[in-house]
Amino acid sequence: MIQLVQSSIESSALTPTSAYQEDVFSKEAWDAEDIILRNIVQPLLDDGTIPKDDSSDNEVALRSFVYAVTHHPHKITQDDIIAGANIIQRREAVERWKSDEGLSIMKLSMDYDMIKEEGDNMAVDWDEISLGKRYEVPSELLDKIEHVIPTVLKGGRDLWTTTDATIVKYHEGDLQVPHIDPCDATLLICLQPCLEGGSTCFPLLDPPRRLENSRGGGYLFFSSHAMGQDQDDSSGNERNVLSLHHGGRVLKGEKIVMQIMLEYNGDEDVQTWLEVVA
Repeated sequence: MIQLVQSSIESSALTPTSAYQEDVFSKEAWDAEDIILRNIVQPLLDDGTIPKDDSSDNEVALRSFVYAVTHHPHKITQDDIIAGANIIQRREAVERWKSDEGLSIMKLSMDYDMIKEEGDNMAVDWDEISLGKRYEVPSELLDKIEHVIPTVLKGGRDLWTTTDATIVKYHEGDLQVPHIDPCDATLLICLQPCLEGGSTCFPLLDPPRRLENSRGGGYLFFSSHAMGQDQDDSSGNERNVLSLHHGGRVLKGEKIVMQIMLEYNGDEDVQTWLEVVA
């Protein structure tokens, strides 16, 4: 299995996933996006359809695009509208991270080099954030992985549905920000450990845990409360905040992991997830 992933990566056969915004914090993304936006609106600027914006701030290209789409939507192709909408979505994601709530979550990271002093306050050093790159798990590999599920979870594919399957590749300096997985169970398999750093961190456990990764090893954890447990939300399983985790910064080498998210679809209520561990 590991050899299959390695050969896929080496041959560039893996497809980047479209389900994540991995470039949210990219230092190059903003300039690249502005080039895209300027190329979209330039013909409309040249023929005088939209007014020129002589402002010097970094939102000029985006404002011109929004003006063009709002006032002259018939002159913008559907593909260009989608491209612009994706850019807006990424920039909104950045702003959400910079909100008070986003900052509070980010400061839970055990990568303390992300936190810097600003006067009497502690702030996030956004220039220190570089995320791992995600790829879709090839179908032939996913089939092999799903046959492994019964060895870790009772009922296997009869009771568990794969909702997401990705391979994440971390270069030196890359990390993953604190988050809670949107599923019941996550199977995290290490395909290639890095030489230094890159631990899987659970900062809200008592005590906080740094789990080291080994080639072929893995972790199973649950991001929701079992249905039999008391919960306020009857529409689905509540998130378990203690499952909040992040990938520690890779300090040396390269780390590759495979993440399988699973949803429980059994008919019987489970009092605790320990009941379903094989």
